[in-house]
Amino acid sequence: MQVNIPNLDGNSRVYAVFGDPIHQVQTPRLINPIFADAGVNIYAVPFLITAERFAATWDIFSAIPNLCGISTTIPHKVAAAKRCSTLTPTAKAVGAVNCVQRGEDGLMNGALFDGVGFVNGLGEEKVRLRGARVLIVGTGGAGRTIAFALAEEGVRKIHLMDLSAESVAFTAAMINSFCGEECAVAVDGSAGWDYDIVINASPIGVKGNSKFPMPEAAIRPEMLVADIASLSEETALLAAARAAGATVSDGNDMLLAQVRLMAGFAAGLPAGTAL
Repeated sequence: MQVNIPNLDGNSRVYAVFGDPIHQVQTPRLINPIFADAGVNIYAVPFLITAERFAATWDIFSAIPNLCGISTTIPHKVAAAKRCSTLTPTAKAVGAVNCVQRGEDGLMNGALFDGVGFVNGLGEEKVRLRGARVLIVGTGGAGRTIAFALAEEGVRKIHLMDLSAESVAFTAAMINSFCGEECAVAVDGSAGWDYDIVINASPIGVKGNSKFPMPEAAIRPEMLVADIASLSEETALLAAARAAGATVSDGNDMLLAQVRLMAGFAAGLPAGTAL
C-alpha cells in the first residue's frame, strides 16, 4: 500500500484554501513544501466554495479546532475580511484579506499580503512603478491591495475598472485619502489606453467568457502587463502582451513573493513573519 501523505496524523492541522474557481490555485503546491521543510504539521487543501456558500462554509470551518487558517482567493477576500475578529492595519485599510489565522482562542485573524507580493514579485521591473500611469481592472480584494501598494510606491495615476461601481468608489477613495490628492479615478476606456502598466486583478481569463476590456491592439512593447489571474496557464491577456513584446508578470510572481509570509501566519507567527 502506498502512503501518499506519510506524516498526516491525528495532530495534523488543515490550512484551507477557499476560491471559485479553484482549479488554477497554486497555494497548496507552493506552501506545503514550506510547511514540511519547517517541520510544521500543517497541510494546505483547496476547496471550491461559491460566493453563495461562503458564509455558511466559513462558520463551519472556523469552528474546527484543528483548522489553523484559511487562504482566500477570488472572490472571497472582501467577504472574509468582514468576518474576521481582527485585521492587520493593511487589511483594515483595504477591507480585504488573503490569509486568515485561526488562533488558539478560536478567533479568526485576517492579514493581507497581496500588495507586498505583487510589488516584490516584479523583481527588477519594480523600478517602473514610480511616476507610472496604471490601469487596474478588478477592484475586489486583490485589486484594492495592489492599488494601495502601488500608491505607496509612488505611481502617478491609477485608473480603475470594475463591474461594481461601489467597489471602484471605495478603492478610489482609499487611495486618494492615502495620497492626499486625486490619484485614483474610475474609467471606462472612452479616454483611450495610454498606460505604462496594465493589471488584471479580476477573474477575467479564468472564469466565465468575459474579455479583458483593453483591446489587444492597444498593448505596446514598452508596457508592463500583469495578470494575477494567470496561475496554472497563460491567459489571453498575457499571450497578447507577449506577442506585442511587452514585459509580463503573472499571478505566480505575486504568490511566490508572499507565500512564506502566508505560511508563517498560518503557522501562528505574527503577520509579516516568514516561515
